[in-house]
Amino acid sequence: MKKGNLKYSLGHNWVELKRKVVTIGVTDYFIEELGDLIDLCLPKVNEDIILGISYGEIESLNVLYDLMAPLSGEIVKVNSDLVTTLRALQKNSFGDSWLIKVRIIDPEQLDALMDEDEYEEYKKSIKKKGKETVKKKVKEKGERKAKTKKGKDKAEKKKKPERKKKVEKKKKPERKKKVERKKKPERKKKVERKKKPERKKKAVSKSKSKKR
Repeated sequence: MKKGNLKYSLGHNWVELKRKVVTIGVTDYFIEELGDLIDLCLPKVNEDIILGISYGEIESLNVLYDLMAPLSGEIVKVNSDLVTTLRALQKNSFGDSWLIKVRIIDPEQLDALMDEDEYEEYKKSIKKKGKETVKKKVKEKGERKAKTKKGKDKAEKKKKPERKKKVEKKKKPERKKKVERKKKPERKKKVERKKKPERKKKAVSKSKSKKR
């Protein structure tokens, strides 16, 4: 396969035209970006693919990616063996590592695709944008940290030294006051009357008793 005869899509598909049947695969750049592959899902024969619509999925350890159709047509052949030999695709994504073959009605669809030089420029622009995005994120992160630090410094200055809170002694539970019973009014003591001295009985003289 001569790479000079290939066309490329924005979704990193390569396309080779032979009469009215095109062979479609994915580029080595695309495989490198994905990393280690773990799964590949391809469509079936006689199914139609539509430009810009997913026709399958490819999964790596890092991401699951939709394979976007670079043109429209009917699938006439599927490289089903590739599903079980992902290492071959990992090593070389061109040649025998094609994915599907499609019959197209309108060959003019190929005019919208990029040639090799255009695709190389496209890859460079992606890498440049990627670096700029990373730099922008790093810059924004640094600015956020600086703002956060300034905010903390201002907040610390505004804060007055906290007074030590008085430790409140725990109040002892109040004892219940004994309910004083009402004292009964004291009874007045009876005043003991002084006993009159007993009168001495008069002794009756014996003489009188005799007379009687």
